[in-house]
Amino acid sequence: MAMAKTTNVAGNREDLSDILTILEPERTPLLSLAKKGKANGTFFEWQVDDMSDPAFGGVLEGTDESSFTNKQANRAKLGNYIQVFRRNYQVSNIQELVDVAGVDNEFSYAESKAVREMKRDLESALCSAQDRQQDDGSSNPYKTRGLFKWLGEGGQPSDVGAGFQSVASVSLGGSAFTEANMNGLLQDLYEANGMPGGQLTLIAGPGLKRDISDFARQESSSQSIAFSVTQPAESKSISLVVNMYEGDFGQVAVVPSLFLNRTSGSGTIDTNAGLLIDPEYIAVNTLKAESNSELENKGGGRRGFCEVIAGLACLSPKAHGKVN
Repeated sequence: MAMAKTTNVAGNREDLSDILTILEPERTPLLSLAKKGKANGTFFEWQVDDMSDPAFGGVLEGTDESSFTNKQANRAKLGNYIQVFRRNYQVSNIQELVDVAGVDNEFSYAESKAVREMKRDLESALCSAQDRQQDDGSSNPYKTRGLFKWLGEGGQPSDVGAGFQSVASVSLGGSAFTEANMNGLLQDLYEANGMPGGQLTLIAGPGLKRDISDFARQESSSQSIAFSVTQPAESKSISLVVNMYEGDFGQVAVVPSLFLNRTSGSGTIDTNAGLLIDPEYIAVNTLKAESNSELENKGGGRRGFCEVIAGLACLSPKAHGKVN
């Protein structure tokens, strides 16, 4: 069992200054943007519905109604499993007694770091292409379906009817993401849904974020796309960063992320992936809120774990788009 000891912990006081910095980004935009809901069981469901096509053939004067339409005919249920997210930690008795640079309490530090890591685990699962899975009581635990899978990555989920599937997708195939790609994605969403329910947000990998900032410098075969930038000379800098894009079919906030389309346990970043989401139609349902539990000290040192049990509710796959 891995535990922190004086023999394997960097930072026990020698000639170090009292500064401890963890150099790793921890922004979790999908988890932050999603609505917060409650799961009442290991499998939770929600309803979706669809409008019929417009009909304007007219009605003859004096016509009585003799047949009626079932307005519930298009209604369907979607569902997802919860997933248990857990991180554990232990600190030896001696390590807690040693004077450590930049750390007041080794156990509290381990606990807070585990919580931050667990939050990254949850964000990565929400933004993944993993499919939902039921616990079989032996080797396969509950898994929540990630948003990339809800949007058809690797094939549309069989439980999502054709009328509710995502229709907005861009496959780059190694090419740069262009302004035409962005407008095409927004047009697909508009044609599927009309005006969105809220402010659209594109959660973008680092490469995709750079491509969007490069919209100002891209050239087409027919003309250069030029932007005039006016800034005070005393700033000694020019900003060409795009954090908000406005196109023909809406505004999009652009937020970078390192946790898109990842595989569990892998440090590989899908730098060109992106999720175009409408936060009105995404939720994280919690069965057990985040908690910290300290276990019995059996002599070796204090130990514990943090845990959250939650799942992703993609309230309308058709309301979102993806870039891969």
